[in-house]
Amino acid sequence: MSNLLYPLSLLLAFGACALLVFGVGKLLTQSRMRQRLRQSVTNRRALRAPKQVPASQGSTWHAVLSSLSRLSVPAGAWQDSERRLKFIRAGYREASAAQAYYAFKTTFALVLPLLLALVLMIWWPATPYTRQALYVVSLAAAGYYLPDVYLRFRTNQRAKDMRDTLPDLIDLLVICTESGLGMDAAINRVSQEIARSSKILAEEFYLAALEIRAGAGRSTALKNLALRVDLEDLHSLVSMLVQADRFGTSLADSLRIQSEVMRTKRMQRAEEIAAKVPVKMLIPLIFFIFPSLLMVLIGPAVLQISAIFAK
Repeated sequence: MSNLLYPLSLLLAFGACALLVFGVGKLLTQSRMRQRLRQSVTNRRALRAPKQVPASQGSTWHAVLSSLSRLSVPAGAWQDSERRLKFIRAGYREASAAQAYYAFKTTFALVLPLLLALVLMIWWPATPYTRQALYVVSLAAAGYYLPDVYLRFRTNQRAKDMRDTLPDLIDLLVICTESGLGMDAAINRVSQEIARSSKILAEEFYLAALEIRAGAGRSTALKNLALRVDLEDLHSLVSMLVQADRFGTSLADSLRIQSEVMRTKRMQRAEEIAAKVPVKMLIPLIFFIFPSLLMVLIGPAVLQISAIFAK
């Protein structure tokens, strides 16, 4: 029994840390997204600056993040590398996002293993040192890669939400262009209307509209949008819009064809998920449902036969 307590405690500690990080990140993301979309839809202005904090509190928090993240920050100009782009694709555009990310890496890779080592030394001092070292190293490795896993999970969730709503956005673009709006005005209008279906997609297109309004150019703003999102369907949509703008083809017809293609892909994804359901149902059927049915069907006969042989 004592041998099972060590891996169980390790598993519980890792699960608690993962749930804590996931919950805090989800809460901060939802609050930040609600604030941005409320301002973009109602005021139609640039996003408001973050809430001001007292100077002493802000400096203390910044010093803690800097000291913790300094141990994990890679060498070189990582701000302009693929790592920075991963933060943007996950929805973290703040300047402190990278510091918080590397601070979490340091905390999970150093602080939690030290706490686990202290717990093992105080509560289970009879544990062999090799086993203690194995637990500590395993927790350190898992904690170091946990922020990467969360960042990848958040990026995939955002991409999935945008991919399912993209055909509806293209239909709105078709309606706007056929009603006489230009592409710049249509993107701005669609970014407000699509907020009811997908807040993430509305935010990304609103940022593209702000870039166009700031004078970046439509092609540049759309390419930056595709770079921020990194979604295959959105890449094809941006390529089609850039080519239509360059060669002067009918934009409404191109958008309608693109919408049909994306709806077909969405239906194929739904059919693929439905086709996987029977395979996924095999395990609960074999291990949970079939034994219960056998007990109900064969149980009375077994009891009767045993009673007869007992006589």
